[in-house]
Amino acid sequence: MKEVKPLNRRLEKQLKRSGLTDSNLPNDLSQWQEFLHLVDRSYVGSSDAQYLLERSLEVSSQEMRKLYDDLKAETEQRIEALHKSEQKTRFMANMSHELRTPIHGILGSLEIVKGTELDTRQKLFVDTAYASCEVMLDVINNILDFSKLKAGNIELEIIEFSPRELVESISSIMSTMAQEKNLEVQSYIPETIPARVKGDPARLRQMLMNLIGNAIKFTDQGEVYTGLELREVKGEHAVLRFEVRDTGIGIPAAMHKSIFESFVQVDASINRRYGGTGLGLTIVREFAEMMGGRVGLESVIGQGSVFWFEIPTLIVENHHASTKIQQLEGCRVMVVDDNETNRRILENYLHAWKAEAVILSNGPDALLKLDEALLEDKPFDILLLDWFMPQMDGIALAKAIRSDPRHDHTPIVMLTSYGISQEKQKQAGVQSAVTKPVRSVTLRDVLSDTLRRYARPKTEPSKPVAVKPPPKQIQSPAILLAEDNPVNALIAITMLEKVAIQVDHVTTGKLALKAMRTRPYKLVLMDINMPEMDGYTATRYIRKWEKEGLLKDRTPVIAMTANALKGDKEKCLTVGMDDYLPKPVKQDELLKLVKRWLEQVEAVA
Repeated sequence: MKEVKPLNRRLEKQLKRSGLTDSNLPNDLSQWQEFLHLVDRSYVGSSDAQYLLERSLEVSSQEMRKLYDDLKAETEQRIEALHKSEQKTRFMANMSHELRTPIHGILGSLEIVKGTELDTRQKLFVDTAYASCEVMLDVINNILDFSKLKAGNIELEIIEFSPRELVESISSIMSTMAQEKNLEVQSYIPETIPARVKGDPARLRQMLMNLIGNAIKFTDQGEVYTGLELREVKGEHAVLRFEVRDTGIGIPAAMHKSIFESFVQVDASINRRYGGTGLGLTIVREFAEMMGGRVGLESVIGQGSVFWFEIPTLIVENHHASTKIQQLEGCRVMVVDDNETNRRILENYLHAWKAEAVILSNGPDALLKLDEALLEDKPFDILLLDWFMPQMDGIALAKAIRSDPRHDHTPIVMLTSYGISQEKQKQAGVQSAVTKPVRSVTLRDVLSDTLRRYARPKTEPSKPVAVKPPPKQIQSPAILLAEDNPVNALIAITMLEKVAIQVDHVTTGKLALKAMRTRPYKLVLMDINMPEMDGYTATRYIRKWEKEGLLKDRTPVIAMTANALKGDKEKCLTVGMDDYLPKPVKQDELLKLVKRWLEQVEAVA
């Protein structure tokens, strides 16, 4: 009975669809055939619908299974990537720790040594080692900070600091890197910069180190300039603009937007030639944005680049001490420097201190200007001379000045990138020295103290005297050193000073030839790989001129070079050199070789 009722209900539905009832059944065969056909079609339709439904359910089930498998695989991949990222972060943190620990040991040891009594040369080498370790530490900090930035674990520190001291100290440190490439490193901070502000000096230092480091890395000749400007002041709030300018390779315009992305280099050849992690500019941008600032650049291929960032700060103190500035007010200062940027920076400083500045670019002009000042009865109060200049360097100029008794009371301050010994200062008649890049506070203090100690007596009347021309020839050192690397030159000169041998230094083969045409030398130490003219070519010219009688005596030439492969010594001897000393040079070997050749020259003479 239970199975009949569902059947009856279905038949009733079919009858109702056909317009029939259980009391009004079909009367003839055709009506019954039509009714049965309708019933059969209804069941077939239901069967098809059921098949389609089952098929749809099967397809949907397969799609859901695939979607589930894809989601599961993607989730597993994300979990694995997150795990690997955490592993990388832990690895970089561990590597940072393993590298930072010995570096800090070196820095700490050097810090202790710096606190002991050192002469000028020892202090220079210790400072060089210290600065090199700091550069290495900054590279490690970049790698670690990048991983922290990605993880969102960086927090800024807001403390009080001096923007001027920050920029000048960084420029001083980075100048060590620039010495290896014979680059000028300058910085300029105007007097309008607030004395003290609040911000994160550690992060700002890292940002500047990255920009200056890149500028030095991608500049083969010329200069790197660091500037600080006051862009905006609103009450106690100020916007500072930090700028780094170089004369390097430049960046294509198409790369200006992407260059701040992580791991971006201009091209693969740049990365192979210059190296680097590709993180420095990314970190600069990230930190600037975290501080509420912005970054930017202007660059021209082959001419150089300017990178800058602007940071809002809170002014704590707006005035600088002015006691020593008052001491320079009204003083006549002569500046002699062949670098245009240096001249402009020094002129701005002196004008800010209300001193009367006379800016010159070479030694001969300086000697003429000194004589003109005496004729006009307007002598200079102090002279500021650059050491390394073409034609006549600062030491030669100082000696020429001291050879004239009329300038005995004029104090001389020497600008040098490498430091200068007390003995050399005394020999040249120099009272003080300032290491470049010049810090404004240091320069101000040195000028003030030198004037206080050595200035011409104010009561001494100036006497008009006849102008006599400067001596045409200054007594030449015994040895000419042709070496384009400033650090290598400094080391060689320092080694030779141990036995009181005077050395004249030039940076190219052309300058070596020019020096030999104007001054007699007993010996030439010749580097091979130099710009403009290499050591081989310069030696060939020397021998040619000796044969033609342009050079009076034969001068021994010793190759002092890093070319130490098989056949290099023979090549040096073939072009006319007399001896060969491979780098790195040991002091005992250098002194022994130099003494032997000088003795031979003296014996022949």
